[in-house]
Amino acid sequence: MASFFESQLDFIYFFYGLGFLLLGVLCLAIANQQNSRSAHMRLLGLFACSHGVLGWIETATVVTADTAWLSAIRTALMVISFGLLCEFARRGLARLGFSISALTYVPVLAVLIFAGYFAGLDGAKVLSRYLMCLPGSLGAAAVILADRRVPHQDGRTLMACIAGGFVLYALCAGFIGEPAPFWPASHINQDWFLRETGIPIQLLRGALAVALAALVWGAWGQRLMRAFNSPRYSDYLKKQFVGVIATMAAILVLGWALTDVLGNLHRAHLESEASGDSDLLVGRLSGAVAPADAVVRLLAQSGDVQRMLTSGDQAGQSVLDSHVAAAEAVRGMIVDASGRVVDTSERREAALLGMPYQQSKSWFGRAMVGDQGRDLEIDPITGARDYVTSAPVRDSSGKIIGVAMLEKSLDPLAGDLRHFDQPFFLVDAGGLVLITNQACEILRALWPRPDLVPLRLNDRIAGHPPALLSHEVFGGEWTSYAGRPSYVLRRPLPDTSLSLVLALPATGLVPSRLLGLIVTSQVAMAALFYFFGRERGVRDRVQHLRRVALQDRARALAEQAATDPLTGLFNRLRFNERLEHELISRQRTGRPFSLIFFDVDHFKEVNDLYGHPAGDQVLVRMSQTIAAALRRTDMLARWGGEEFVILLDETDVLAAAEVAEKLRLLVAHMVFDQVGRVTASFGVAEVAADDNAETLMSRVDNALYRAKLNGRNRVEVDAPLIDAAALSPVD
Repeated sequence: MASFFESQLDFIYFFYGLGFLLLGVLCLAIANQQNSRSAHMRLLGLFACSHGVLGWIETATVVTADTAWLSAIRTALMVISFGLLCEFARRGLARLGFSISALTYVPVLAVLIFAGYFAGLDGAKVLSRYLMCLPGSLGAAAVILADRRVPHQDGRTLMACIAGGFVLYALCAGFIGEPAPFWPASHINQDWFLRETGIPIQLLRGALAVALAALVWGAWGQRLMRAFNSPRYSDYLKKQFVGVIATMAAILVLGWALTDVLGNLHRAHLESEASGDSDLLVGRLSGAVAPADAVVRLLAQSGDVQRMLTSGDQAGQSVLDSHVAAAEAVRGMIVDASGRVVDTSERREAALLGMPYQQSKSWFGRAMVGDQGRDLEIDPITGARDYVTSAPVRDSSGKIIGVAMLEKSLDPLAGDLRHFDQPFFLVDAGGLVLITNQACEILRALWPRPDLVPLRLNDRIAGHPPALLSHEVFGGEWTSYAGRPSYVLRRPLPDTSLSLVLALPATGLVPSRLLGLIVTSQVAMAALFYFFGRERGVRDRVQHLRRVALQDRARALAEQAATDPLTGLFNRLRFNERLEHELISRQRTGRPFSLIFFDVDHFKEVNDLYGHPAGDQVLVRMSQTIAAALRRTDMLARWGGEEFVILLDETDVLAAAEVAEKLRLLVAHMVFDQVGRVTASFGVAEVAADDNAETLMSRVDNALYRAKLNGRNRVEVDAPLIDAAALSPVD
């Protein structure tokens, strides 16, 4: 399981970053809607957003390659994010009465700088977790838990869960971090956690971030539901919560599957390329040494060589020289069964003839057991690389009586392969690099070899350089090569202790796992934009409907205040407002208007004889009929009881009297259920220049009073306002 999670570490970091970005965006959105604690929540949002960006940078380093400057950026961003978390906790504790000075950051930063200088960036990261993340997370949990202003039990439960999430985050991120050369990071770290549980600590941190985002969203959603108090909005928020969780889970699962498929395609491509390159290199090596292997076998089968070993006949010297020339070897040698040199093509070694110094050679030992010996020797001083091949020499009975050896230089081949486009290494059984196209890696261990004595002078002075691989590789394996994700293929050369190691860095971003991560992030953001955009639309719709309902209610109240409940006509209050308006307009424009004041004759008898419902029916029907007979610019209002008043716009008293007469006749000809016929009396008056509302109403009321005195069912005009010249006949 641990190896599986390690292969998915890029997606785990992506999940980790996405969770914190969601938490940060939610906190910032809440801060924008809260006035009293906006700065407080904004700090938590900035911490989560910066930590989410840090997670995605870690994703990029896993997919591509890590560098020193990128590691420095990650360390600085981690310290900044933890500082924001500490500031959130510090301000929250200050609100609760626990004052902590901001100068506390000064010694903490000094310790981090000191650790970064002496223990490296990993040491600074670990100390930032101990000194900032751990107390900051615990302080944030205390602040959230102590917030007693949540009015409902459900809200308090969610806040307690959020506080518990920060406590767990303090353990996962503040206590368990990168390995460092000091306690407790030297023993309790993320590598230890992976060994003990088989799960990367980053996966738990990401799960905590997603859980915290869901809890914060749930708490804020409950607050919104209580604030809006709308069943429709509350129902939508509940459905949205379930929908977002289900959709994001599906996107992450499908995104992981897509990432894995693309990664496997890319891996298969690199593995196929590595296999092809390995075949090519092995073919080049085999082609370079095959002639020497064939010639040394022919040399071992030569009768002259056999006689040289059995009888001491030196006639084999010319045979050795000819075979050395045929194989293009740098030297040849005939050695007897005891390891003594019988003959050599190198005249400078003539003094070594008869000396048994070849017994320790691996090619000698393999030939003496009947195999063909193959080995690669390198001069630690000159760096010359020679291929040594040997074959057993047998007598007529088949007994091994000696060994024939040829040594061929591989420097020309190494020069030809220097421009090979992928890093390759020809190593011995212990991983010592003998041939490579990486010039600075000659005679170094490809994987850690504590027992290896440095062969080069600068290595002996400077100490062992870091190995390119963290461990010995067998076959093909995805691992880190020189700090970059790579496919490393090791292929043993037949009949030798040598191996060819090929390293292909995982380059090419389009067909790799990074494309899957990009697609997943885009789809996730699109889904979130859709859900939260729709939530904003529903919220705006609910607010709009609420505003419309309030406006309708206000209009209804205004109408109720200005309308007579029985007849639906304007009441006295609304009529007085219109009358004041017309009086002001009269003073400004001089336009006339008149009033008609009327009531139903003997209306008390109607109520007494037929009852109040019948009387109300008379008033309603009569008001409807008269209103239909008036102009739209005129105003009919119920003055009180059976009394009504009409304001005739831009009408003088004579025209008003004619209107009143028509209305009198209209009422007199109406037949009411149960009651039969009724009559009404009318008083008419035109506004005068010095009139106000009281004087005008007094004059029209006097006219109505005269109509009552003069027998009812008649129209009386306020006589003093009538010009005598206007009433006289025209010649």
